Amino acid sequence: MSTIRVDNFGPSAGGTTYSARGIAKAWVNFNGTGTIAARDSENVSSLTDNGTGDYTVNIGNDMANANYLFLGAGRASTNGNARGVGSALSKTTAALRFDSVYVSSLGAVGTNIDDSEVDAAVFGDLA
Repeated sequence: MSTIRVDNFGPSAGGTTYSARGIAKAWVNFNGTGTIAARDSENVSSLTDNGTGDYTVNIGNDMANANYLFLGAGRASTNGNARGVGSALSKTTAALRFDSVYVSSLGAVGTNIDDSEVDAAVFGDLA
C-alpha cells in the first residue's frame, strides 16, 4: 500500500487550492427510523441505535483526540416542523453519540425523535 502525503491540493489545471486540514475525516448519511442503516459514508465502521433519536457513529480510523468538530442534521419526510440534530452527548476518539430532536415551535423544548434522514460529519485530525 502506498501513501501520498500533501499539505494542500487543487485541480491540475489551476484554480482554488484546498488545505487537507479542512476536509471531513468521517461522515455518514443514514436512515434513522426502524433498523438504522447507512446510505453512504466515509470512515464510519458502524452505527448504533441507542433509543429514540439517540445514535452513535463509530469512527473507522480514530480521531487524534475528542476535541473535533461535529456537525449534524436531521430531516423528516412528512412533517414541516423544525427537526434536527441536537447536540453531541459524548465524544471519544472512536465514537460520537448524539441526539436528533423535534421542536414544535420556536423556543419550545425539543424531544428526541427518529428522523427519516440523519447526517453527521466530523472535522479534526486523524490519529
